Amino acid sequence: MKSFDFVMTPGPTEIPLRVIRAMMKPAISPYDPEFIKIMDETSILLQTLLETESTVLFFPGSGRVAIEAAITSILEPGERVLTVNNGVFGKWLGIIVNLAGGENVELTVDYRKAISPEDICEKLADEKDIKAVAVVHNETSTGVVNPIEEIGGVVKEYGALYLVDMVSSAGGDTVKTDYWQIDLGCTTSYKCMNCPPGLAIVSVSDDAWTTMAKRKERRSFSFDLYKWLEMWIPPERGGKLIWGYRRYVVEPAPHITYAMRESLKMILDEGPAERYAKNVLAGKALRAAVKALGLELYPLEDSYASNTVTAIFNNTGIGCDAVIGMMHREYGVVIGGGLEEVAGKVLRIAHMGKTANEMYVIYTIEALGKTLAKLGWESEPHAGVAAARAVFDMHRS
Repeated sequence: MKSFDFVMTPGPTEIPLRVIRAMMKPAISPYDPEFIKIMDETSILLQTLLETESTVLFFPGSGRVAIEAAITSILEPGERVLTVNNGVFGKWLGIIVNLAGGENVELTVDYRKAISPEDICEKLADEKDIKAVAVVHNETSTGVVNPIEEIGGVVKEYGALYLVDMVSSAGGDTVKTDYWQIDLGCTTSYKCMNCPPGLAIVSVSDDAWTTMAKRKERRSFSFDLYKWLEMWIPPERGGKLIWGYRRYVVEPAPHITYAMRESLKMILDEGPAERYAKNVLAGKALRAAVKALGLELYPLEDSYASNTVTAIFNNTGIGCDAVIGMMHREYGVVIGGGLEEVAGKVLRIAHMGKTANEMYVIYTIEALGKTLAKLGWESEPHAGVAAARAVFDMHRS
């Protein structure tokens, strides 16, 4: 098997050498004053990236851990949450609500379309006692992006908390946590931030803290975000320090923290807007290439298309596994397939930070075109590269 050079999956993603080097440190006590300083600095960097004044917590886990912790922390048994299911991860929001003891009120939409704020408004008008609304910003399974800003306005009209899965958008596309009125913003280290897997990240608004404080029943220790307010956050930042000193709720992950701090510095040094623009450009080039190869995008409209992952509807008659396997074996490129309902229907190529680079994109498209030709797809294998180059060239002109 050929060793691969490019990991073009939507997580884990390629890791810059600067981030890898940041982890090359001796073991350290989590209570070492130097490490506590790094924890605080990293939280502030996350606030800057996510455009929020809210506390940003991070702890060992994945994006799914972040979401489960957020949902578990605000719900009491039987409370109702409106979840939007227009992709696999949107569906999982409802599953987590039920497992946390809540009642899932699901709004299901065509997986190839974005949810509309009007649909949310209509559902909230019909349903009573909705405690929170949970939506995926960038649906990683389908490459569809939802209008989070507009939905936030609707949610607040109905007095509900607003939870957003921004697992594959934070660090790769615009996220305005406070302006969009997000109460619980959930993400992770190993997608757009180009870090190793290992950290769950949640921003928590004042309204979310107030809701947590009013619960009569708490159903978790490790997943209860309010424990961070009680045990870790200093009084000058609204915390309680019930033991009289800062104490972690769960053991931190120092070396992944070093990595994330470095990746955040890289993003902020480059400038978030500049980074997002690169991801957008790479997405445009990939979509042009896909169409030139005679393939179809999974999102039904370009306006729905993600800026960090391109989902291709596999209309070739060739199995997705065959395409993915040959690209890996013969060209050293790893792309993603579909999950659950879209398994066998979708190919996914990420353009997140390090891989939103002309070299990565062009080589991946070239590998895709050649692979499809070898497997019998009747299209000009170089047409994709030509279309992508035209997009990049137009941007330079």
